[in-house]
Amino acid sequence: MESLLQDVRYGIRSLLKSRRFTIAAVLTLGLGIGVNTAMFSVIHSVLLKPWPFKDPARVLVVSQRQANGNNNLFSTQDFLDWKQQGGLLAQMGAHVNWQFNLSSAGDLPERVPGGKVSYDVLPVLGVQPMLGRLFSAQEDKAGSSNFVVLSYVLWKNHYKANPHIIGTPILLDGAPYTVAGVMPAGFDMPGGKELLWTPLQLRPNTGIGASPNVHWLGGYVRLPVGVSLEQARAELDAIAARLHRDNTTGDMGFRIYLQTFDDAFTSGARPALLMLMGCVGLVLLIACSNVANLLLARGTARRREMALRTALGASPSRVVRQLLTESVLLALVGGALGIAVAFLALRAMLAIHPPTVPRIEEVSIDSGVLAYSLLISIAVGLLFGMAPAIEAARVDVNDGLRERGSSAGQGFGGHRSLLVITETALACILLIGTGLALKGLWSLRSVELGFVPGKVLTLRVAAPSRFTGQSIPEFYRQVVERVQAVPGVESAAVARDLPMGGIDPSMPIAVEGKNPVPVQGEIVTRYRAVGEDYFRTLQIPMLQGRAFHQGDTANTPAVAIVSESLARKYWPGENPVGKRLKPDFQGSSWCTVVGVAGDVRHWAADVDIEPTAYYPYTQIPDTIRPLLEANMGIAVRSSLGEGALLPSIRAAVADVDKNVPVYEVETMDSKVTDSQSLRRFDLWLLGMFSGLALGLAAIGVYAVMAYSVSQRTREIGIRIAMGARSQQVLSLILLQGARLALAGVIAGIVGALLLTHIMASLLYGLGATDPLIFSIVPLSILLVILLACYLPAHRATKVDPMVALRYE
Repeated sequence: MESLLQDVRYGIRSLLKSRRFTIAAVLTLGLGIGVNTAMFSVIHSVLLKPWPFKDPARVLVVSQRQANGNNNLFSTQDFLDWKQQGGLLAQMGAHVNWQFNLSSAGDLPERVPGGKVSYDVLPVLGVQPMLGRLFSAQEDKAGSSNFVVLSYVLWKNHYKANPHIIGTPILLDGAPYTVAGVMPAGFDMPGGKELLWTPLQLRPNTGIGASPNVHWLGGYVRLPVGVSLEQARAELDAIAARLHRDNTTGDMGFRIYLQTFDDAFTSGARPALLMLMGCVGLVLLIACSNVANLLLARGTARRREMALRTALGASPSRVVRQLLTESVLLALVGGALGIAVAFLALRAMLAIHPPTVPRIEEVSIDSGVLAYSLLISIAVGLLFGMAPAIEAARVDVNDGLRERGSSAGQGFGGHRSLLVITETALACILLIGTGLALKGLWSLRSVELGFVPGKVLTLRVAAPSRFTGQSIPEFYRQVVERVQAVPGVESAAVARDLPMGGIDPSMPIAVEGKNPVPVQGEIVTRYRAVGEDYFRTLQIPMLQGRAFHQGDTANTPAVAIVSESLARKYWPGENPVGKRLKPDFQGSSWCTVVGVAGDVRHWAADVDIEPTAYYPYTQIPDTIRPLLEANMGIAVRSSLGEGALLPSIRAAVADVDKNVPVYEVETMDSKVTDSQSLRRFDLWLLGMFSGLALGLAAIGVYAVMAYSVSQRTREIGIRIAMGARSQQVLSLILLQGARLALAGVIAGIVGALLLTHIMASLLYGLGATDPLIFSIVPLSILLVILLACYLPAHRATKVDPMVALRYE
């Protein structure tokens, strides 16, 4: 221990003595370790951090695996039938996202996100309330009293952390609900922020519950101790097979599918985050290469010192230990700087983070991240310090004890050449990946969305809960009528969900005279409920037939409009107008196709088009009305800006009902931009890491070239004294750097080709071996590296032969 402390003290003195070297190394390592720490903090919170439940690895997400191979929600009847099978499913809980109008005395109602849950969901998750209690089985029955459980955030912010709130009533959708409990801090249902929960109170024979094909519920189940996921899946497959034998016409034959929380909620973000973690790993390797090069150069200057220590009896292992101690000290100081860099990088990441990345709002630099930073600093210190330490331990004592060892013609040296090639190759790989992703994102600008987003403002409203039946569409009709009367509004339309947001249900359809068969991985048909001016407001082209009009009411024959892809699928080469289709749910009727609309990319420019059927919201059957018309989106086309338009729209809605809030206000242009937020986030980080990698590589090459020129000063002076021109000296140095840069670029191209399957996740509309990117990027890197070589090469042409000949 005493000898280790001695090494530490000596290392500190040595590093303080070489301040320029120490500052350069610490800054380089701080950048490399900082971006790694920041990226790991994201990985830790999103992918590695345990879910805030009891034994979360045993809580599984339940869904239905449909005949086309997609996972889907399940129906009321599915849920009740599954629970009756006993065993694993007996304790399954159901949950659905919901929104409520929360009223406070003297204030306008506020629209808040929440959920409806069966009484056994929260016990399945293993979470107990901080105050009060959870729901009872009796309170979850249809017709029971209204109770609510609040989140900690809502209790603290809206109710000022009132400790006596249990048992008091609050107003939700105009009805009183008694507060039963308050959940602990940090608890949230997975998949989205929810501020309160009410009992689900399923009604199996009325409304949504009457239709076995309306899939709207998600579920959770706790895996018993000693039962594996594979065993549970096998048990549920057997149950599904038995149910199918009992009812071959229903959807009971579909598999009951189990997923872990990580697979269900983070699998979409996992590939991109892991790829970005790999990118910052490459940046750290480049930083290590730079510092290793600096240590090799410093080691040459310390050859006499190392030779003297060896001559006095120091063993090679003792020399290696001393130099590794210095390297680890450097890395630890760089790690401390890296934590400060990580804080700044995290602030930038969180400022642009996409909402589709789960739990990213929980990202922070906690004790786990600090432990990672410490470990990575020690590992990095050993990594970049090993080669210089071993080289120093092999010093020739006789040569080292001379006044100056001969250095002429040493050039880069084998280790330094390999490091330059490595960091150039790594930078090339990252920049090619960034170039491919950037071109892919740019190509999305030319993708036809199927509608015109410009000059469209979107918002949502919800019909008051006192309305039922046909009074619900009548409420929305009045709202749209008032909004259309606002000065400056060209048109307005209502829809259950507008493009670039919302999940309209998918369901099979019956086609008169045909028997559609589900295709693996294909959306069956989207059910979109829209108003009469929907296609005009969003400027979706009508290819055949007509749009909806005021005459399409609940008292007239049911009609539908089909998308071009749906028409092509079921009526290829025919005119679909006049054909009939029927959505497959309880209470639906045969609908006559009155028009064909152009295809719309509902989710994003890079998401496949889905076959879609549109129906007038005025003709929605009562069996599905509570699911589709609980709240509706409104699109308003106007040349006025949001600031000038929104107050008038709020006033128009208030004319219908002053207690109805307007929420989720956003322009359609911003919704289109947000649809690419995850891709832009990935590209922004990838570009930042690539630029950092190229900068570090250029600095590394410059440092090594400057060192090489200083070591060859005598040689260069002799060449100039013998008549060599400045251009010849310049070419000599540039050619030396160009060879290494070219070798690094070639290695980078090969590496990028090997990693194209990873890059493919960021690409759209081009191949992962796009020749333009694979040409421009390597040439650009060569130019940057040659510029880094030019500065010391130009300085070499200014060497004074008389000074150089006296150099040694």
